[in-house]
Amino acid sequence: MGPRTERFKAWFFQRYKFTRQSIIFTALCVVIFGLTMYFMNVMANVASYLSPDNTEVPKMSDRLFEAIPSIKLLWLTDLADALMFIPTVILILTHYRPLYLLCKVLLTWTLCNVMRITTIAITSYPDPRDGCVHAVGEFFSTFLLHRCGDCMFSGHTVIFVISALVWTSHGYHRFPRRLRWLAWICMLFVWALCFGSALIVIANRAHYTVDVMVAFYVAGGNFYIWTYIFDHYIEDRGRLKDLTRPWGDGPDPRPHVRERALKLQQQGGGTDNDSDVNQRSDAEKVGLHDEVQMQSIYGEAPAGQGGQPVVYNSDFNSGRGSNGYPQYQQQQQATGEPNQEHDTIQVLSEQGGEPVLQQPQPYGQEVQVQQLPGAPINNTSG
Repeated sequence: MGPRTERFKAWFFQRYKFTRQSIIFTALCVVIFGLTMYFMNVMANVASYLSPDNTEVPKMSDRLFEAIPSIKLLWLTDLADALMFIPTVILILTHYRPLYLLCKVLLTWTLCNVMRITTIAITSYPDPRDGCVHAVGEFFSTFLLHRCGDCMFSGHTVIFVISALVWTSHGYHRFPRRLRWLAWICMLFVWALCFGSALIVIANRAHYTVDVMVAFYVAGGNFYIWTYIFDHYIEDRGRLKDLTRPWGDGPDPRPHVRERALKLQQQGGGTDNDSDVNQRSDAEKVGLHDEVQMQSIYGEAPAGQGGQPVVYNSDFNSGRGSNGYPQYQQQQQATGEPNQEHDTIQVLSEQGGEPVLQQPQPYGQEVQVQQLPGAPINNTSG
């Protein structure tokens, strides 16, 4: 096996982790997306059947129809779909977390389909395009493209917007820092193509302007809804790690993450979040730190008898504070007393730094201390 094959295998398995969890979740997203596409086609047939004949009923007034000349080049609409969609698929497949990004895109599209299913046939109005075809009967087995009445809201524009948002949120960081200027040019090009494609839809009279505008609002909102869900309810809570961290528990391979972590380290710590990554380490998120010296986190820690900071060792199973650290540490800082939910707290005595085991008691009551071998006992009051 040659070196190129080895490099490709390393590249592939760093991004794709095929486990039972990742396969089931991805397959579930694909199946749900496929079902919504099918039922959206059914409801589009219903909307087409109920749509008034635009040769008998006047078309609705539209401001951009008055400003943009009509063209009859529907193939341009489909070409615009391909120009936006195919590069987006390539970006997803070569992303550092391809299954994660694929599921987020499918779920965003699925939610758009659900909204379109509930709106496309609820109000019938004449199609803006001359010569469109009406669906008649057989709603569950008829598949038509550019049928009459398939208006609210524009499915083509949904594809444009989702593709542009994927490039904006996940494509920008694929460029090295020295080529960030090129990334900005690509972002401008992508959004220019998105808006230009929307104007092509309007010029072809495939949709009214309101159909296109609602598609922008719906697709953009749904994309960031799922971004929030994935960031705060999946990634931050350590769920679906085979999708969110396919490279395992090792260092994050994404260059922009490493650059930001280095910058934060040079600045003396801190955290920073964006839509693609939470900069806190996994150890901080899931509480794998067994020992936290409080003055390094919250400033000056309460001192022991010898003026030395107290170090607490305990489990991290309690609720977590806004900084990602257990709330009992914040309580200890504010009150000087340990949280009673924890069984044992190990306190460094002032003499020789030897630890003693201290059982937490309510504030103001006597504290029982068990001496460890070689450690003298000092003050035991709370």
